[in-house]
Amino acid sequence: MSNATQFEADYSELSADITAKIGRIPSLFGKDKHDMVGEVEGLLEEAKDLIDQIEVESHAATGDQRRQITMNVVNYKRDYETHVKNLRKARMTYRDVGGGELSYTDESEQRNELLGNEHKNTMTNNSEKLERSSKRLEDGYRMAMETEEIGQNVLNNLAQDREKINNARNRLNNVDSTLTQSSRLLNNMYRRVIQNKAMMFVIGLIIVVIIVLALYGMFK
Repeated sequence: MSNATQFEADYSELSADITAKIGRIPSLFGKDKHDMVGEVEGLLEEAKDLIDQIEVESHAATGDQRRQITMNVVNYKRDYETHVKNLRKARMTYRDVGGGELSYTDESEQRNELLGNEHKNTMTNNSEKLERSSKRLEDGYRMAMETEEIGQNVLNNLAQDREKINNARNRLNNVDSTLTQSSRLLNNMYRRVIQNKAMMFVIGLIIVVIIVLALYGMFK
């Protein structure tokens, strides 16, 4: 599954959750209503981030896939704007425990309470964003460290292979040197054998000449 496909699936699930929670807001009151509004605002922020991520992924796609993702992004943005409008309407609908419309005084008090809690919800949402960003940074750092470790292992293996090749080359050089010395020694031995044979031939010839001369002297 591509990143864009996963992001789109996440957005569809998130959009359904936002719709369900916005539908519950008009029936809530007081702190429950404030908490639900804050939760929906946080979900809308996540939805906006997902749309941005899907749009980025569309730039990497090609052909029909890119056109389809681009059309989906347009629909997601419309859907997001609809959620924002529905949330605004839901926040403006106030009902008391009995289900009747609140008076202007009660509405004013609740609006002031909402403004007081809005800052708190904003800080909570910002904290959640920071936590998510920190988690993404940690995941990225962990992946970088794992990649660095793999790269270091590859470099170590290459260094070991290089050392083995150098050792093999040195052994070959030693063998070549030994063979050269052996060849030189054999050549020397061969020359000595030839010299010895020649010397023996000369000595034999001299002996034969001496014998011939001796015989010639005896029978003369």
